[in-house]
Amino acid sequence: MDFETREDKDGVRLSWSSVPKSKLQHQRNVIPLGALYTPLNDKSEIPILNQANIISCRSCRSILNPYVTVQNGTWSCQFCNVPNQLPSLVSEDGTPLLPPALDGQCTTVEYETGRQSSLPPVFFYVVDTCFEGDDVEAEFAKLKESLVLSLSLLPENALVGFVSFGKHVKVHDLISNDDLSYTFNGNKTYNLEQIQQALGLSGSGISNAGLLHAQGGGDFEHLIGHAARRFLQPLSLVEYELTNIIENLVPNSFPHSEYSDRPARATGSAINISSLLLKSILGDNHLTGGHLMVFIAGVCTIGPGKIVDTALKTPMRSHHDILKEQSRLIKAPTTSSKTKTDTSLFKEAKAFYAKVARVLVTLGLSCDLFIGSYDQVGLFEMDEVCTKTGGVVIMTDSVSTAIFRQSFARFFKKQETNNEWLDMGFNSTLEVKVCQDLKIEGLIGNATSLPFNKTVIANERMISEREVGEGKTNSWKLCSVDPRSTYAIYFEKLDNLHTNNAATFIQFLFHYQHPSGEMRLRVTTVPISIVLDSDNAQLEASFDQEAALVLVAREAVKKLQTDLHKKFISGTALSKQLDQVLIDFCTRFAVYQIGMMDSFRLSTTYSLFPQFMFHLRRSPFINVFNSSPDETSFVRHVFMHEDLANSLLMIQPTLLSYDINSWGSSTTDEDTGEEITNEPEPVLLDSVSLGKTKILLLDTFFQILIHHGSQIAQWRKAGYHEQDEYAYFKEFIEAPKREAMSLLVDRFPLPRFIDCDEGGSQARFLMAKLNPSTSYATNVNHFYGWGDRSDVFTDDVSLQSFMDHVQRVVTSKK
Repeated sequence: MDFETREDKDGVRLSWSSVPKSKLQHQRNVIPLGALYTPLNDKSEIPILNQANIISCRSCRSILNPYVTVQNGTWSCQFCNVPNQLPSLVSEDGTPLLPPALDGQCTTVEYETGRQSSLPPVFFYVVDTCFEGDDVEAEFAKLKESLVLSLSLLPENALVGFVSFGKHVKVHDLISNDDLSYTFNGNKTYNLEQIQQALGLSGSGISNAGLLHAQGGGDFEHLIGHAARRFLQPLSLVEYELTNIIENLVPNSFPHSEYSDRPARATGSAINISSLLLKSILGDNHLTGGHLMVFIAGVCTIGPGKIVDTALKTPMRSHHDILKEQSRLIKAPTTSSKTKTDTSLFKEAKAFYAKVARVLVTLGLSCDLFIGSYDQVGLFEMDEVCTKTGGVVIMTDSVSTAIFRQSFARFFKKQETNNEWLDMGFNSTLEVKVCQDLKIEGLIGNATSLPFNKTVIANERMISEREVGEGKTNSWKLCSVDPRSTYAIYFEKLDNLHTNNAATFIQFLFHYQHPSGEMRLRVTTVPISIVLDSDNAQLEASFDQEAALVLVAREAVKKLQTDLHKKFISGTALSKQLDQVLIDFCTRFAVYQIGMMDSFRLSTTYSLFPQFMFHLRRSPFINVFNSSPDETSFVRHVFMHEDLANSLLMIQPTLLSYDINSWGSSTTDEDTGEEITNEPEPVLLDSVSLGKTKILLLDTFFQILIHHGSQIAQWRKAGYHEQDEYAYFKEFIEAPKREAMSLLVDRFPLPRFIDCDEGGSQARFLMAKLNPSTSYATNVNHFYGWGDRSDVFTDDVSLQSFMDHVQRVVTSKK
């Protein structure tokens, strides 16, 4: 089975599909053994079985799968080698049957557990009312429009609540009918007891009697006390009241000098109060999943989570400030200057949001941030609330932009198979089982580690001493999951002591709350072949360089994501580590003669990996030059969430070329023999692809850019495309726009669309991504703009120079 087929069928991509027998030989392969797992993969039809078919091992609790050994009515579990009894099944005519899980096609299967979640999913709104600028009313009206529209996209039974905040935090009563709200001081950090006391929720959470009633098929009324029902209600009952609350919201009007002060905004306090309110109502019983949706229009300036003072003369922290603060061993005394950035605030904010994230993880809720602001809002400090809970981040310049409004609407996308259900899973957990020659090092992705189940003795054996990302466990809380949520799990290879074993296995157990309310279990089992240490041909055939790149990239990005408790590493130091990985990789797999650079060769299986690494080093995940901390946090958060294809696109964008000189000519498809006319040509992400008669279409995932060559731009400005005799030129100009629209259809969040001409200011976005094979440094006598060649003004090394250096280092090694 090739890599793409397995990904479509099982949602799994492995860096190595075969591993050597010995631990030492595997370590020599440089690239770690890892899996990219997409639990809600929807690229193929998944068989759904009922709860009677869930057959688990009595020792390690793994689930029956097609790879077990079956003999005389028993099946032997490959993870712990314990024999188990097979249930006796017979067909209607009395013929003995095997359980459907043993079917070779059932490598991924979903089980209906027969259990329903006690409550429908929660969608809790936390809305910023501090708006600034020339047209505050119009901007705020657009946000209210989006909020009202979102109510129509939610399931009717969804539980909703509403909190608004500015200088103070207001918790809105949904059943009072006269827009009653409870106001909290935004400057104060509240705890659970204070929230319960202020809102009259002491003892009104989920009672044991209510839980027993719920297990017997109870409802919302019996589960949640009357006091708590003021703040959380099914949408079908309070849609009218909630729409009124939204429409009657007014922008925060606390006076401040627009030219010398930032508005007082208590974002941290609002998120904290909302999470504690939900904890008061739902308790720790994991009754349901859902989303805490936070809408932010600016930076937090007061209360917990504050990252900057209200005075505008105090600058906001930059990457340089954060780097300086983290690499400082002894804290220097603060100077008397009032305009200095207070870098200690970011550490306090990080610690505060980490605490809030822990509360949300215990509830099984994810926190989503919808940001519309031209300036930074403190996402760098807040990102843990999203990453630990599997939330999404949408970051745009304003809430009135099409990018914000369409991305927010797309968040509530429905399933294609059933238009009633949202295309997401709630309150989910992931458990991984491995054979005795593998150990789990950890998971990197938007999730939180859970303590492993100590009652299952085999679990302890599966956990490696080495910790990668969220480690020291074999189970994780994912909270909310969508069909693109992908998790990187890393494994340690041990010596294979059983000489007759031809394969080792990994099993993923994904428990989640289906949008219908049913609790489901999705089981995926994948084999990894064991090959002889000397079998390099088999090893080479099993290497997936795309998956390997994403696994290496995720581990690198994780090191850069600020953790107050771990050793700090800078982007420059990390680039050197990545270079060393590449040199070790080429030393291991390239064919060369010592001292002869020209003899260096990499087979096609390995040949793209160095190029990928070159683009990874230049990517915004590692190279933060010219980015704010918020922008860096945003791109890293999305990278940690997306599947392999999108991750690859972020590292090495795609470039399509439309050339007027070849437009209209037809080519023949080699497979079908059909003639293809007017197809764009995929070209190298290189400055040699630029041309005066070309239109280039760049897709970086975050941006879609159309770049017109100087000749094309001149003809367009002259209006040739509007003349009937130049209809083909109009068609030529429209073609990239149609292609760009087709890329936008399924993308979330919506990318920024840029339309620019050669030499224009926006063309810098394209130039920054191109490999500078023709730069001013390669030919100092060349005048810019002369001839067909276009130079890139950069001091960056080109891919050719980079590879020459790698080859020189590798071939000079004794």
